[in-house]
Amino acid sequence: VGLVIPSSDEPFLVAPSFEVSNLQELTWIEDILPWEEDEDPYELVASRLGHEGGAHGLFDSFTPLGVFWEFNRKVHKPDRTGLISPFIEAMRLVKGDKELDLMKRAGRVIDSAVMGAFESATVGMTEIEMRQLIHEEIVRNGASPTFAAIQFGENSAKPHAEPGTRELRAGDIVLLDCGCSISGYNTDMTRVAVVGEPTAEQERVYSVVLKAQRTAIETIHSGMTCGAADGIARKVIDESGYGEFFTHRLGHGIGLQVHEPPYLVRGNSNVLEPGMCHSIEPGIYLPNRFGIRIEDLVTDTDDGVEVLTYSPKSLVQIEI
Repeated sequence: VGLVIPSSDEPFLVAPSFEVSNLQELTWIEDILPWEEDEDPYELVASRLGHEGGAHGLFDSFTPLGVFWEFNRKVHKPDRTGLISPFIEAMRLVKGDKELDLMKRAGRVIDSAVMGAFESATVGMTEIEMRQLIHEEIVRNGASPTFAAIQFGENSAKPHAEPGTRELRAGDIVLLDCGCSISGYNTDMTRVAVVGEPTAEQERVYSVVLKAQRTAIETIHSGMTCGAADGIARKVIDESGYGEFFTHRLGHGIGLQVHEPPYLVRGNSNVLEPGMCHSIEPGIYLPNRFGIRIEDLVTDTDDGVEVLTYSPKSLVQIEI
């Protein structure tokens, strides 16, 4: 399925014929060029465009390499190719009220799923089993699961990890970084628990991360650069002595994709504007031991930020 925007005509979609009925329900574009499975869609597009086939081709950065190659070979000249992604990303930076409402609804669903997983956790269950609990709760509440990083014990020291067969044990840190979507709009939240009583070091690291996140949430505002926003939380962690273990940016934009601009990272001079949505997620990761990350989504406002995820941020204790 692809969208073609000719320079001198209305846009049209090209799609397998068996997808046409679905597209008619999802898009306002009425002109759909269907192709049968024994036809070449690239040749159909080239024929439809005629003399425009040699014009500039603009592609999204997520275009599969095979599609890109075939369009260059059959539809237009490869030396006239560019990216449309920067223009689309700029249009999507600031969210409207309806978009924010969908993201708030998704935020409530992920709150319920993550906190419910902590309540249902038992020693001996695997990361994969906990992921299943979260996915079931998301679906039960009318949203679509998008990802779930379930990390027990030493696995929590990896900023990102796929759930595996690691079983939950006493003393483990449990890091849940999960998301879901409603009508295509995403949410993303991270919360942390400990099985039994936390150690002094676990409590100390958690308190540093929480202070860094709260300071960022209280300080970030529209008109601030993305790099300056990153520096707010990073300063707290640096001054605590854990700076070398905060190994990623403070946050990423979110909307129709889980990761999209703006990126709150050192050196980024882009300025935050009202209506932009992004995560605030400082973390500390002690290799082969444990990691702590606390993540919420916010939208920037004239007065600061509005938080779009709602779960409590105290260190959850899972009873043994």
